[in-house]
Amino acid sequence: MVCNGRMPLFEITVITRSLSKADLLKVLTRAGSTLLDNGAIIEKVESLGHRDLPFKRIAKQTNESVYTSKELRTVCIFSGTRINYFLFHSHLSSEAKKHVLSTLRHDLDTVHVDAIDVTKAKSEMKECNLEEILKPPAERESIIRRWDISQDK
Repeated sequence: MVCNGRMPLFEITVITRSLSKADLLKVLTRAGSTLLDNGAIIEKVESLGHRDLPFKRIAKQTNESVYTSKELRTVCIFSGTRINYFLFHSHLSSEAKKHVLSTLRHDLDTVHVDAIDVTKAKSEMKECNLEEILKPPAERESIIRRWDISQDK
């Protein structure tokens, strides 16, 4: 299905707390239903795995710090559990994106929700020129061009 220009492709990241398979299915169903109810076209859902949260978060109901690293499991609200990472690749209007993110962020089973416009992200990618940067300044193309321009003046 080809979408028009008003429906860009978004990569929606949903990070859930550690849940049983049945509860995880319910959370993902709620997230998918929220997207579909707001006019999204879901292309693909990816699971990025089950792992420790790399940084501290604040619990939604208690406003206490949430840790899931191995060193801090004694103070973890979720009893040292791990979290699930999921990506929803979906076409969604920009107006609906705001409502979807607001709804998903208020879900108590989600730890983090965010969306990235994939079409903009791909156009902003720049080429890696590490080999050029590692050369001595006298051998770099950009320095040679600057030197030539300054000599012409």
